[in-house]
Amino acid sequence: MVRHYTKKSDRCIYGNENLSRALEAIAQGRSVNGVSKEYKIPCRTLSRHRDKKVRQPGTVNLGRHVQVLPPHIEQELHDHIKCMERSMYGLCVKDVRKLAFEIAETYKLKHPFNTVTKCAGKDWLSGFFRRYPDLSIRIPQGTNLSRAIGFNKPKVERFFTLYKNIREEHAFLPSQIWNMDETGITNVHKPCRVVASKGSKQVSKITSGERGSTVTVICAMSSAGVYLPPMLIFPRKRMADSLMMGAPPQSIGCCSSSGWTDSSLFVTWLEHFVKFTNSSSTAPHIIIMDGHHSHKSLAAILFAREHGIHLITLPPHSTHKMQPLDRTYFKSLKSAYNSAADSWMVSNPGKRITFANMAAIFGQAFTRSATPEKAIHGFEICGLQPYNANIFTDDEFDAARVTEEEEPAKQNPPIADIQPSTSQSTADAQPSTSQSTADAQPSTSQSTAEDQPSTSQSTADAQPSTSQSTAEDQPSTSQSTAEDRPSTSQSNVDAQPSTSQSIAEDQPSISQSTAEAQPSASQSNANEKSPKQISSPLGW
Repeated sequence: MVRHYTKKSDRCIYGNENLSRALEAIAQGRSVNGVSKEYKIPCRTLSRHRDKKVRQPGTVNLGRHVQVLPPHIEQELHDHIKCMERSMYGLCVKDVRKLAFEIAETYKLKHPFNTVTKCAGKDWLSGFFRRYPDLSIRIPQGTNLSRAIGFNKPKVERFFTLYKNIREEHAFLPSQIWNMDETGITNVHKPCRVVASKGSKQVSKITSGERGSTVTVICAMSSAGVYLPPMLIFPRKRMADSLMMGAPPQSIGCCSSSGWTDSSLFVTWLEHFVKFTNSSSTAPHIIIMDGHHSHKSLAAILFAREHGIHLITLPPHSTHKMQPLDRTYFKSLKSAYNSAADSWMVSNPGKRITFANMAAIFGQAFTRSATPEKAIHGFEICGLQPYNANIFTDDEFDAARVTEEEEPAKQNPPIADIQPSTSQSTADAQPSTSQSTADAQPSTSQSTAEDQPSTSQSTADAQPSTSQSTAEDQPSTSQSTAEDRPSTSQSNVDAQPSTSQSIAEDQPSISQSTAEAQPSASQSNANEKSPKQISSPLGW
């Protein structure tokens, strides 16, 4: 059989839809001749379909070749493929061919598939793609299992609840809502595509080296389409003004031994942010960012609190879906940087890209890629501006449902008070009953404080909270408390340790509520539970 046969006649040009309508008209009592003239279908054809003298009445089918899998079964196979794609366990071409063979064998359908390899043929696969043009062969992007577990519905809902409360409390304008994140650029760029001779086994292009050095860039953009001048961090001991030649206007440069950001450099960036935005207690701003440890230091929290900056962190391992910079900007920035670096290498043959050239190359890429449309669209598709808590459909959480680890329980308890509890205030007089059983069971206040995000600046000058086992891996605002401050129960250490002390020794502080390293209670038992099965229309 010819694989790509082109029809040369005009037979059966009326199609299945007109044929079905014509048969319905005949069933209602109309004459065959009258229906034939109206729908331009031969009388003989209508009579044969009416009397069911064809293999598939009501369906146009020329020749002896028929569809192996019935349409309703192929539709189930199509839905199964889409379900596996959403679950991040997509089927390859061979899997689809094997699955088609198994379906044909299960339903005892007559098929021409190879019984030795137990696979459907390539001709069937190409016909399947023609019948379902929404499917195609794609190269998937590797996704860490932690991202599949971290991006789940309960965590996303808790983040949007916290974000909504802060928005309603302060009524931020679009120009006061910011997203910041770090990215890296290297002096060994990725070459762009070139025009070369056909049949060449290898096409090469000059770069500065095998492995390059990375310069960290801190970028921020607002939901109004405004970009903050970036901050460049070079892997050096001392900063030189020549390193910033050609950088974007008003951008700043710093140094660190590793080239990565740290707590002190984040405070420096906050000072740069305040200088550019004039943020204050009377004109507050909100910064949405990831939960990196450098964003939650005591110095950063106090500085942000003093200048009216609300820091809110995204749920761990969810930035690929919820961070505007990752969704719409960084990819175009990296592409523009590679293009600019490629042009620089062509214009300077025989030279290498050094730290002295990287700021100028990055400046060209930043100017070209920093458009207001990308910033506005980034906040919109993440549901941050305008506010849309239902921006993510249930299908996007399918990957979290098929992992071995359980999703966190959906709880909405009231936010724990910052004031010390009664049992702590009387700890110096006599230990409570819960203290005597501290080795057996944690206190109620600690168990209810888990998985609960904290609020921003709500405890500005209050006493530090004693429930140090605050929700791990949950979105929190870094201004909720000061890190490394002693708890109330520690002041009574001469009398007898309280329950919170005996339990909280190995727990993260409130500012570390989004730490990625601490496993949840449900995750600790993941190895004892059998993995979930992927639910699909076929039930495979």
